Amino acid sequence: MGSSTMFKAQADNYFGAAASPPKVPPDPVPVPDRGGTPPTFRGLASWQAEPEVRRRELLLQIEELKGGIPAEVVAMLRRDLEDVSGMLLGRDDPERHWTAQGLRDWLTGARIGAVWQTLHGVERALVMFRSGKDLKGSLDGIVADAKKYLPTHDQSVTQVALWTRVAPKDLDEFRSGVRDLLERTHHASDEFHETARRLRNGMLGITLLTVASVLALLAVQWRVPSVWLIPAPTGFTGSPWMLLAFVMVAGSLGAFITAVPTTIRARSGGLPYRLPIQQGLLKLAIGPLLAVVGVMFVAGGLVAATKAEGVPQLLALAVLFGSAQQALTAFADKSAGDLLASKNTE
Repeated sequence: MGSSTMFKAQADNYFGAAASPPKVPPDPVPVPDRGGTPPTFRGLASWQAEPEVRRRELLLQIEELKGGIPAEVVAMLRRDLEDVSGMLLGRDDPERHWTAQGLRDWLTGARIGAVWQTLHGVERALVMFRSGKDLKGSLDGIVADAKKYLPTHDQSVTQVALWTRVAPKDLDEFRSGVRDLLERTHHASDEFHETARRLRNGMLGITLLTVASVLALLAVQWRVPSVWLIPAPTGFTGSPWMLLAFVMVAGSLGAFITAVPTTIRARSGGLPYRLPIQQGLLKLAIGPLLAVVGVMFVAGGLVAATKAEGVPQLLALAVLFGSAQQALTAFADKSAGDLLASKNTE
């Protein structure tokens, strides 16, 4: 699907074009409500559920406003929402999820970005056809969303917040002001999610490089057994690569122990990028490498007050050095925390 199809939900594209309204595709089957819990949608992942709910809300708005919107505009808006449904459920390209293109979509956020930009475009277009009473009734929600992404004292937010009490008499001015605020909010939201995606990809890249380094050390030790990266302690009769593997496993254990509290406390902020999971994977990957480096320092005499004469002492040191990953990965925790703090929540 080309970008022109994905992003054609811009207000200036909706006038002067003629098209017959296509049929809206059937919605996913909702799971019956049980025990007072809200319904969920079978076959939808968590990142798909929120835009699907928004898509349905916009379809309802189109139905309510249909009498005051030109038929060709209604057709385009519905077609945009049909495209969103196809992207959410993978009907636009069923093989895409299992190809290099699917991986590229995951890394770049192209699919989820296209979904939200299309929904945002439809929302802004509908504003220009809503009545003053309808707009005023939805201002509280619009202002609340804007405050999440825009600066606290943003002039547009302040102006529209005043309109919740006294709306402009000029309906065109009212619509344009609300549309401008929505556009600024949507742009800020896109930038926020792009920053989160870059952070996720950065942590993923470091994790993969660390895992590759660990595997490379194991491969070198296996291929060159005459050189012991870690000197054999008293009582160890195995091969060099086995000793190295034991140290790495012990380092992973130390990393896991110290990663649990911070990973549990980490917040996702409602993002679809699973930052806490990526933070945890980064910690587990760095732990074995730190354990090897730390034990090599001890074996080389750089830490004079510490010695590892037997296997238990060596593995205990590996656990200790593996747990030190917390100091090294604090930058990732801080970056994720600062990012989520930049999203204002009440």
